[in-house]
Formats: sequence, structure tokens, C-alpha cells
Amino acid sequence: MKPSYMFTDKEHRGTFEYSEDLANLTVGAEAPETVISAQRYQENDNDLLLSTSDKEDNGIRSSNGSYTSTYNAPSDLLSSQTPAETALINPGSSTYSTQTNFSLDDLLGLGVPDAPAPPPPPALALNSKPVLDPATFQKKWGQLALSFSQECSLSPQGAASLMNPQSLIRHMQSNYIQCIASGGQPPNYKFYFYGQKAGAAAFYLVECIVNTASAKAQLKIKAEDGTTAEAFSTLFQSVLSQFGHS
Repeated sequence: MKPSYMFTDKEHRGTFEYSEDLANLTVGAEAPETVISAQRYQENDNDLLLSTSDKEDNGIRSSNGSYTSTYNAPSDLLSSQTPAETALINPGSSTYSTQTNFSLDDLLGLGVPDAPAPPPPPALALNSKPVLDPATFQKKWGQLALSFSQECSLSPQGAASLMNPQSLIRHMQSNYIQCIASGGQPPNYKFYFYGQKAGAAAFYLVECIVNTASAKAQLKIKAEDGTTAEAFSTLFQSVLSQFGHS
């Protein structure tokens, strides 16, 4: 009776003894030292289920004729990867999630943009030729509440230019701010100015007391349009700070 499978290696002969001449095949007695244990026999039996080509694909032949497996898929694969490829294979790592999220946010335009700076308030425009008589000025001054009271500085050139008070009046008029009254003696001078909002009837009234020794000016501002009172105050101080530079 022929065996149900064919041996491919003399190591697995078991109880069969092979001679070099296939024609002289004989069956020898089972020697004690040639008895294969049940465990080894099972291992050899499983090994025989692989064809010769399977063995050649999965291993290399050693010097004694046996096959040695050299395939170690997980470790060989990971060891040959670059750090970037390893990060992609392991999406649970923090590096992968951070870099991927950053890239997606950039590509989709979902990055948090910086809050835009608020636009500057429009500059207050004044009527170039306001008209206000002294009696009306005095009446308005008595009726209007004080909007701003503050101190500002003059440049040294501006303080020196007040040796001629008319120079300050002309400087303010060139910026559409009119003087309705002035007086005083060095080092203290008092001026009353007014301006009018362009395209509107609202007036701004100013009391300006200047001390040339300290180069300081005390300002009191009253406005018929309270919403633009601060803008007029800023404009007036800017014009005053330029006095003496032209």
C-alpha cells in the first residue's frame, strides 16, 4: 500500500528506509532510536502539508539541507519605514493628529483668523466759514454743559510765538476754528474759539487759557453735538500742538 503523501526529505522517512536505488526499496524494522515521538511526528506531518515551492518561497536552505524561515512581517515592515511613514501607519499618535488637523485647517480655510482691527473713526470735518456773533456765543456758553475739561501742552516754539497773540488766532483760523474774543497779559492769555460741524448747524465752543511760562493750556469745551465732542477735542488739541511749527 502506497502512502497518501510523498516525502520530500529524508528527515521525514519515519519507519520507511530509502535506498539510493528506488528499485531496491525495502522496509526495515523499527529501531528504538528511529521511533519518532508523537509530537515530532505531528510537527513533521504539518510541515509536509507545505509543497516544495511553498518552502522555497518562505525560507532559505541551510547548509544541512533544512529550511529556515526569514519572514518577519511586522518588524521588518516598520523598521524600513521613514518617521513620516510610521506616523501615517500609526494614526493614533499625537504627531499624526496634530499635523493632519493643521494641514486640513489650512487647506479648508478653517484656521482661526486674527480679529480685524476696528476701523478708525472718520475725521471730523469743520465748516470753513462759520458765522457766530458774540451775543449768541455768550448765550450758548451759558446754556451748554461742559463736555471736556483738560490740560494740554504747547511746543516751546508755540509758547515763544505767543509774544504776539494774534499769531495763534491766525493759526487757528487757517484750520477753520474762529476766535470770538481774546485778552490777557504775559504769561497768561485767554482765548474763546468756536467751530462748526460741516454740513450741520452744531457749534463747538472753547475757552483756552495759555500760560507761556509752563507752555500749558487749560481747555474747556462745550458742544451742541455731544456725539462728536470728543472728535472735536482731539482735532483742537492737534491743531494747537502744531502752533509755532509753521
